[in-house]
Amino acid sequence: MPIADDPGRADGRLITDRGGRTVARFFEQERDGRPFADLLELVDGIAVGEAVPVLKAELAGWRLAAPAPLGEALIAAGGRPRRHAHVMSRDLVRDPAPAAWLEPPAPAGIQLTPVDRPAAELADAVIAAYPAEHPDYKDIPDPQNPAEELADLMDGKILGPLLRASGLAVHEDGTVAGAVFVNGSGGEPPFGGPWISQIFRHTSAKGVGEPLLRRALAIATRDGLPAVGLAVTHANAGAMALYARNGFADVLESVGVEL
Repeated sequence: MPIADDPGRADGRLITDRGGRTVARFFEQERDGRPFADLLELVDGIAVGEAVPVLKAELAGWRLAAPAPLGEALIAAGGRPRRHAHVMSRDLVRDPAPAAWLEPPAPAGIQLTPVDRPAAELADAVIAAYPAEHPDYKDIPDPQNPAEELADLMDGKILGPLLRASGLAVHEDGTVAGAVFVNGSGGEPPFGGPWISQIFRHTSAKGVGEPLLRRALAIATRDGLPAVGLAVTHANAGAMALYARNGFADVLESVGVEL
């Protein structure tokens, strides 16, 4: 079969050509009701040029995320470009977060708290955080109903349970200024395990993102988590600099494609 199970990898799949030679492997997921080939990689000895026609034939109608050279070749061959992103990870065993980050300084009038309220109360902040010109606008929760996806993340329906490292930034009047969600996704770091699925702040709440991130890393360290990973859009240079400044290493550049 052109697509078969990858032994020993939950949700792992193998793609073979018509001659039975294994060309690539990936993890099968679903995004927006469509099949999604995540972390797609070529097996040793397979060149990008010979893999492209096989992937186009066997994954027609799929979305996928692949290393940049392969993703760019698939786009050149007619694929529709999706998110160009970097996977970044902070190893908390070799590089634990300082205990002082459990209570990092926050802007005046802002309190950092656990996620202690329903998703509907976070909706205004996430809409404001991602205006149409933001590089992540296409990949955020639906601006018409952001609470639905936020609720699914909070309930563990998308990436696994919400972990205690998650948190909110809250104004004195009780309104939400920002949030960070850390979900316990499956798999092992750096491409699985504890994962920052959302980190955002209202555009009026400057200086909130870094305290939220540092508090999350400190709680994750205290709770014995091995690492924390995330994906950041290639064009979002400010976010990439924030993560690098706080100990995250760039482990993979990935290009999304719709075939």
